[in-house]
Order: sequence, then structure tokens, then C-alpha cells
Amino acid sequence: MNKADLPNWKLLKYLFWLGPVLVVMGLTAGAVSGWGAVPATIIVVGLGLIAAWLILESSAQPGFWGRRSTQVGTNALLSTLAMLAIVGMVNVLAVRYSPRLDLTENQIFTLAPQSQEVVQSLKQPVKVWVFSPIANPVDRELLENYRRSSSQFSYEFVDPQSQPGIAKQFGIQALGEVYLETGSNRRLIDTLASGAPLSERKLTNGLAQLSVTQQQKIYFLQGHGERPLEAAGEDGFARAISRLQDESYVPVPLNLVENPQVPDDAALVVVAGAKRSLLDKEVTALRDYSKRKGGLMLLIDPQTDPKLNALLSDWGVRASDRW
Repeated sequence: MNKADLPNWKLLKYLFWLGPVLVVMGLTAGAVSGWGAVPATIIVVGLGLIAAWLILESSAQPGFWGRRSTQVGTNALLSTLAMLAIVGMVNVLAVRYSPRLDLTENQIFTLAPQSQEVVQSLKQPVKVWVFSPIANPVDRELLENYRRSSSQFSYEFVDPQSQPGIAKQFGIQALGEVYLETGSNRRLIDTLASGAPLSERKLTNGLAQLSVTQQQKIYFLQGHGERPLEAAGEDGFARAISRLQDESYVPVPLNLVENPQVPDDAALVVVAGAKRSLLDKEVTALRDYSKRKGGLMLLIDPQTDPKLNALLSDWGVRASDRW
């Protein structure tokens, strides 16, 4: 067979160069989207074109494989295949892994260590639904950081007006509502004001609460002039109580005069700014509690003596007004 016998040989020669390209395309498609009929077909077609070209060349030219031009062409073909394979692998790695480098001084584009730990510990799929007509770019970037940290995390922005069915399922009452969904459970974690960004703290707290089967209780000792829990301002703990509730803790007042025993479900007992001395039975109850696994926080104001030295002596500490 002679090349002259083949119609449009020059066009066919260029067609054969599609072979290596198709092979690399098939390998890349299989690596990115999974191996199936389509990637396999592309690879087979590519290999078929390469084989057809080699058969036609060898049959048309005796001694084809021993010629210098054949060796040069083979080397060029292998080099092309290698280059395309490298480019394909780079694309695969770029799709599957997207490393980012945050060069800002305060790492404003990086999740806090606590957020990374929480999202990476997810055991089941969790989805964030943001019901807003406009997807805030800042919120999208934050949610992308979560998504990159765990394959269990996903998110979606929903315009309640264009997708009223989904909004009805969640019972949306106002624009800007943000829900967490896992399985059949849905939880409202925030309502964004117009233009306000999504809070990383609230989102992380919401994710953390998904794995909490029982809320931990923090008891605040009362009855000695301690700061009130619900009062606002400098003398109240309203802001601190609100933050604790955001962290899924339950603040509870504690009166050891009525019942001189700290409840067994106490994760922490706080004695905050007692103005009057504690009774001996109260100190004894706190000492017994401190020997258990719970925590104890003592906040003692200057110029006061709540008579806690008997408790502090167990740790080699003594309260003093010296600064």
C-alpha cells in the first residue's frame, strides 16, 4: 500500500494526532469524574487512532521501524504524551486539592483553629442554608473555607422569592435566616441583618451543638451579694450569660444554703464577686465538689473576704489584697 493510494493523506495524518490528545482526555476525565463508559471510550478511540497510524505507516514504508525519522517521531510522540499526561495530572490535582496561602497579618481568610477542629470532626453530612436574595461574597468565602475543610460540609444560598417551595419547607419568617440541616434535623442559627456578614462563631457553635447530646450546666453561686445573672451593665452578667448560651451551655443559679450540695450535673461552679462570707457548710460543699471532676471558678473582688481560704488552702493558695 502506498500513501498515494490513501485519499487526503495529509488530512488523515493530522487526524491521527488526535490519538494522544484523546488518550490524555480520557485519563483526565476518569481521574476527575470517575471511571465509566465515557472515559474508557475516549481512551480506546485515542489508542485506535494511534494504532491505525502506526499500521498504515509501517505497511506503506518498508523498514519503517528502523528509520531515523521513525525514531525521532516516536520520541516526539512519547514526549507529547508525557507532556499532556503531566498537564492532565496537574489539572486533576488542581480540581481535587486547592491549597491556599493566607498572607494577611490577622489571617482573616483562614478559619479559627476551633472552627477547623469542629468541622473536621463532623461524622455525618451537614448543610448550611442561607435564605437571602443576594449571596454575600464574604459569606460565600467563609462557607467555602468550611467546605474545603471537610467533605461532610456543604452549603446553598436560596432566594425565598424565586424558590418559595424550599422557603416554605423551612418556615422562613424573614430574609437572612441561616439554617443548619443534618438528616431530618434543622436548626436556625442566625438571622442576618441587611448587609451583615455571617458569623463564624455562631456557625461553629451551631456545628458543635449538633454532636452534643446533653447541654452542660454552669452553676453560679447566689445569696452572698454576687453579681446578678440577668442584669445588664457592669454589675451584671447578661452578656456573659448570652455568650455561654451561644456556646450551648446552660447557666443555672445555685443556692447552697437551701441545699448544701453541688448537683452532679455541674460542669462548672462560678463564685463571682461574693460580698458576704460563705457559711462553713457552703465551703464544705465546694470543697467536696472540687475533689470531683468538675471545674471551679472563683472571682474575688478587692476589699472583700468571702471566707474561701479554707478552700484555697487545698491548692496552696491564699486570697490577699496585696497587688
